[in-house]
Amino acid sequence: MIKNKQKLFVVSCIYVLLFSTNTLYAKTERYSFDVSLWGVKVGELVYSIKQTSDDYDISGVLRSKGFARVITKYKFEAQAQGKVANSKYYPTSYSEKSDTGRRKEQKSIIYQKMIPKLTSAKAPKPHWAKPKSQKGTVDPMTAIHLIMSDRIEKTLCKQKFHLFDGARRIEIVLSKINIEKNSGECRGNYIRQDGYTDEEMKEGRIFPFTINYIRRDEIYAVESLEIKALRGRTKFTRR
Repeated sequence: MIKNKQKLFVVSCIYVLLFSTNTLYAKTERYSFDVSLWGVKVGELVYSIKQTSDDYDISGVLRSKGFARVITKYKFEAQAQGKVANSKYYPTSYSEKSDTGRRKEQKSIIYQKMIPKLTSAKAPKPHWAKPKSQKGTVDPMTAIHLIMSDRIEKTLCKQKFHLFDGARRIEIVLSKINIEKNSGECRGNYIRQDGYTDEEMKEGRIFPFTINYIRRDEIYAVESLEIKALRGRTKFTRR
């Protein structure tokens, strides 16, 4: 009787190991950043990602905080799901809600064979990028994680991908500046490619940014990101 119970226990353990791999290796990471413009806090970015060896689920919110709430209130919420293969992210769905106080909008994207299909109450403008030509792009929420996530040294500063937000196509390219034993710094470019008016492209096409990391054990954790944007120098600082 005891031997039968021991055998049943062993079989049960083997079953769990074989058929519950995703559950065992699922992990959730949370990231929080203060957003400042010219040194003044104007908002916060908070997001979390639940990931297994095969799938990921990201949800996040960007909202006004501090002095910015006196002038304007905004809230941007988004969620993305997708697959992970060979350390690359392939979104399958994306949804977002935005509220500027004056206007509320919603949109969603479904990916079929890596091609985005957009659903939005807002009619597309003539200059916007066509979704059918955006195969292989990622959504804004996945893009945030690709830029802001912690990394091992081997993958540091090697991100290169295209982002499509439903209207505009952007290329993100990172390269190394300086990697030390306990810190790291990457240079990046946010490059407008399609979906912009001629006037918008004249305002600026390439927006450089830098990411600073601090090493924690074997991981380089994002400490801050600073980008030179149209409204001024914007900085994301890890809390």
